Amino acid sequence: MGIRAVIFDRDGVLTKFDLPYLKEFFAPLLPVGVVEIAKRWAQHSHGTLGPANEAEEELFWRRFWDGVATEFELTPDARAKLHAFDYVDALRAHEDARVALDRARQLGLRTAVLSNFPLASVKRSLAAVGLLDCVDVAYSAATAGAAKPAPRAYTAVTQALELEPHECLFLDDEAECVAGARALGMSAYRVDRGASTDEAGPGVVRNLLDLERLLAVEQLGVD
Repeated sequence: MGIRAVIFDRDGVLTKFDLPYLKEFFAPLLPVGVVEIAKRWAQHSHGTLGPANEAEEELFWRRFWDGVATEFELTPDARAKLHAFDYVDALRAHEDARVALDRARQLGLRTAVLSNFPLASVKRSLAAVGLLDCVDVAYSAATAGAAKPAPRAYTAVTQALELEPHECLFLDDEAECVAGARALGMSAYRVDRGASTDEAGPGVVRNLLDLERLLAVEQLGVD
């Protein structure tokens, strides 16, 4: 039957974080930069799939910012501003994201998002960047109950789509996640937006404008 759906990773494939926005927000509040904040976030979320719903997510964030505020002995006002931070405000859609999602729909394919971000608010994040209306199914590691490259993460999406893995084309910017998809029988490609034409070898694409060509390769064997 061929490819019937395209599954996209979120961060690095459909979206990116606006670093100037983050720097402007955090600079007046913290004595460390965005990279150090990200390291602390990674430590906070390490070993967990994250909160299962958005009510738990609010508490998850509050505990994180309380830890940061205590570490740096922040004022109550600075702590309150950290509590008010909403990460979706810093998300931006890549210019080709909407183009690719719309084209997949035009070709009669279903669309899905599978992110390893450890929060439940994947749908809200896609809505914030104007992409949710062209996505049929969306899961994060928290809502899927597993993180890529664990098979359960991928099958959560394929089952929701009511499709078999071999009926799905998968796009991710992490090599191990692409390998996990291929191990289940998906057609999978790595998106490397920083690659030059020469560096984008077999199984690698530079952007989502290659989607229709990839579908032709998978559907018809045309390169």
